[in-house]
Amino acid sequence: MKDEQEKIIHFELNNKQRISITHGYNISNAFPVHFHSTYNLGIIELGEREFTYRGIKTVLKPNDIFIIQPFEPHSCRSYDNSSHRYKIISLNLDNSDYFYFPQLKICQPDLLSNIREFHTFAEYEKSSLRLTSLFEDILLQLKKCSLGYNSSILDEEISSKIHLAKQFIENNCQLDISLKEMSNIACLSEFHFNRYFHKCYGLSPYAYYLGCKIKKSQKVLIKQNSVIETTYVIGLFDQSHFTKLFKKHIGVTPGKYLRDHKKYE
Repeated sequence: MKDEQEKIIHFELNNKQRISITHGYNISNAFPVHFHSTYNLGIIELGEREFTYRGIKTVLKPNDIFIIQPFEPHSCRSYDNSSHRYKIISLNLDNSDYFYFPQLKICQPDLLSNIREFHTFAEYEKSSLRLTSLFEDILLQLKKCSLGYNSSILDEEISSKIHLAKQFIENNCQLDISLKEMSNIACLSEFHFNRYFHKCYGLSPYAYYLGCKIKKSQKVLIKQNSVIETTYVIGLFDQSHFTKLFKKHIGVTPGKYLRDHKKYE
C-alpha cells in the first residue's frame, strides 16, 4: 500500500437520516486532536490505525469496528508508519436516538457484516430500500451494545447559553469570530465561557470554530470547484494557510481532495 497515493472520498446519501460516507485509502497521516458533530461508525479494512480516545490508546486492526461519540476529542494515526484503509458512516441521529458507547471498539460480527454490505450498496446506490433496511438493522444493533447515559454536565441555564454560542459558531464559522464575540452570545466572561465550553464539548471554542470552518470548506470546495475561491468563502485569505489547516484536519490537501472527489463522480 505504501506505493499507492493517499485518497479520501466523502459523499452524502440521499436519505432522510442525513448519512454521509467517508472512504480512506492508503492513509499514512497523523490526525491531531479533533472532533466530529456526528456519530462516526467505522471499520478498518487494511493496515492498522491507532486512536487516542478518552485518554486511552487503542490499535485497531482489519475487521475491527469503532465508534466515536459526537464532539468527543480524539486523535489517530497510522500505526507503525504503515498506511491503512478505512470506511466510515457518519450518523446524524435525533436526540431521541441518543446512544452512549463506553469504549471505542465494538465486537459484533453481525454488525460488521451489515456495515460492509451497507458500504457496498452505498458506493453504487445513493438511495434504495435495501440501504434503508440495512441502516435500520445497524441502528438496532448499535442500540443493543450502547448504554444509557445522562448527558447533563452543567446546569440547564449554563448549558443553554453554551449551546446558543455553539450554534452561533456553526452559523458564522466563515467569519473572523473572536472569543469575546462568542462569550458575549453566551452572556458569560471569556474565562468562564472558555471553561464551560470545554467542559461541555471537550475542546476549546477556538478549536471547535476551526473544526467547523474546515468542515464547511469541504462542501464549499466541491461546490466552488476552486481552492482559491473556497479559501475566501470560508474567511481565510491565505491559500497556503488554508491548505495546511485542511490537510491537518482532513489528511490530504484541498486540491487532492477535490481531484479525488471528481474521480469518484
